[in-house]
Amino acid sequence: MYKKLFIPGPTHVVDEILEAMAVPMIGHRDSLYSDLHGEVVTKLKKFLQTDGHIYLSTSSSSGMMEGAVRNLVNKKVLMTDCGAFSKRWLEIAQLNGKETGVIKVEMGQATTPEMVDEYLSKGGFEA
Repeated sequence: MYKKLFIPGPTHVVDEILEAMAVPMIGHRDSLYSDLHGEVVTKLKKFLQTDGHIYLSTSSSSGMMEGAVRNLVNKKVLMTDCGAFSKRWLEIAQLNGKETGVIKVEMGQATTPEMVDEYLSKGGFEA
């Protein structure tokens, strides 16, 4: 019997988990991954109760953010600056050569619909 330690580690990992971790990973270009991807999408659609498209990616979150900026914005986008996550969106847009309008609010404050309407009324924003 192992002691239960309520600390970050080290911790005992049961053999079943260690064995599962020893199995080679499935490559994202492998047909096994294609099959798994299809099954996951089907189950997600049922779980989310949607017939809409579900997009999964083998990239990082930053990769998905960059993909969105590159494919959905030609020139100018309105961004908020209200924390680390929004700063990352802003950085990605700027690094991809997009012109940005920025609504900056202090940490802990909300970006309001009125703020967004005011900036959008200036025109020229695609997204």
